[in-house]
Amino acid sequence: MAVKIISDIHGEYDALEQELDAGDTAVLLGDYINLIDFRTLEGILSEVYSREEIIQVLTILARGKDGSARGQIREAVPGSPEKYEKLSELVADSYKRFFQSIPCKCYMIYGNTDDPQIMRELAGDGIQVIEAGVVELQGQRFGLVSGSPRGPWTIGLPGEMATEEYERLISTLGPVDVLCTHYPPAVEGMTWDTSANRDEAGSGALVAYIEEHSPAHHYFGHVHHPRVGEAVYGSTRLANAGFFREHRTALVHRKS
Repeated sequence: MAVKIISDIHGEYDALEQELDAGDTAVLLGDYINLIDFRTLEGILSEVYSREEIIQVLTILARGKDGSARGQIREAVPGSPEKYEKLSELVADSYKRFFQSIPCKCYMIYGNTDDPQIMRELAGDGIQVIEAGVVELQGQRFGLVSGSPRGPWTIGLPGEMATEEYERLISTLGPVDVLCTHYPPAVEGMTWDTSANRDEAGSGALVAYIEEHSPAHHYFGHVHHPRVGEAVYGSTRLANAGFFREHRTALVHRKS
């Protein structure tokens, strides 16, 4: 049996199913549906909005990080009840396919693009959706924290939350052997996305947690193409689990 760490699946469900065996335990770190692939403009949003509208949104996001992107997007690309209804149906269908692709016991957190309410409604037997909590795997304590704090690039996605709430979730864990989050710690190089050419900032509270409790491992995702994918901070091994939609490979956890 292997404990397999996977993040940022973004709709790559066939590859997920092939990567997991029935005897595995999957620890999934968020961002499961493919709202939009920035490289190809394929995804759920492309079935609701035109290519021109999507390009407008991406242009607004790329312009700056003053926190006003959400309002600008709503003005530039107005929605409608029909669009929202279709979007909700496509999101639910995608989550159904996602859960069907998991053949093993699974613990999962939600990422910034995920809808935790829909996930909880659709998760089947053997799958636990954890907002913040600790589970024991292979004799080690795994601490899991969902979501991402609101920052310079947030636009009101379901998995985003106030920084204070994110820090509160971290504070509920206590000491663990393995820390699993969607969002990265604020460690230089690990928050910079070389493809998007921007800094995702990272969480100072995660750094403080690592300094206090020194987990052996910290696995996370969110940054698809980090400048630094692995590092050691104190005695903790930091590892970006990777952009699964692109590399289609699980990270197998190994005890220190």
